[in-house]
Amino acid sequence: MRTLTRRRSRPLSTRLPLLAPAAVTVALLALAGCSATPTARPVAAQSTTIAAPAAGAIRQGSTGTLDAVAIGDSIAFGKGVTPAEAWPALVSAAHGWHLTDLAVSGSGFVKPGWNGSTYRQQVDAALRLHPEVILLAATRNDRDQEPAAVTANADRMLRELREKFPDATIVGVTGIWGSDQPPATMTHVDEIVGDAVRDVDGTWLDIGFPLVGHQELLQPDGIHPNAAGQRLVARTIESKLRPLNLAL
Repeated sequence: MRTLTRRRSRPLSTRLPLLAPAAVTVALLALAGCSATPTARPVAAQSTTIAAPAAGAIRQGSTGTLDAVAIGDSIAFGKGVTPAEAWPALVSAAHGWHLTDLAVSGSGFVKPGWNGSTYRQQVDAALRLHPEVILLAATRNDRDQEPAAVTANADRMLRELREKFPDATIVGVTGIWGSDQPPATMTHVDEIVGDAVRDVDGTWLDIGFPLVGHQELLQPDGIHPNAAGQRLVARTIESKLRPLNLAL
């Protein structure tokens, strides 16, 4: 197990410009969620081609259909909103991807979700599929877990995905927080996962905390985005992807 020393960050994916447009694969690590009591739809695991969003929601892509998976927790799963309103579905719709959302409420790289599973089971499911787009990340659920364990699990799972999908473009997203100020432990989780993503030649997207100070974009728990909050998260992710010229 590696000692928990922060590695020097590398520039955003030195690998991306080398990929042909048809081979571009995006993995957005779904970095949000909480351990709150799950709703009646605690696990997504739904395979669907998401319809394009309404005009002006987020940029519409034109590269054809790619298979995508989302690995994450309650926010990536879309707790409290419809499946099509969760940010992985919105980003997938913008690019015409066929999305399978594997996210489980309350889960993390170490933290078990509502059904006792972690990202381990979601990664295992992804490895049995043939995704060209993988949405996977760190989460607020891991902020109180042992940092060394988060580091080891994130490194292991990212390596497995890279080995299985050597031509994939892996993109990580920082944690999606609620309306209050995030603790230092959340930033630490982001650093751990960011290092793991870059270590497999992935691209790390720091989207900041766009929901902080915006209670109107959250559900009553102050943690989970409502439909408008999910749209803001999706637009923020798109704003980071666009300058990379990935031809998505």
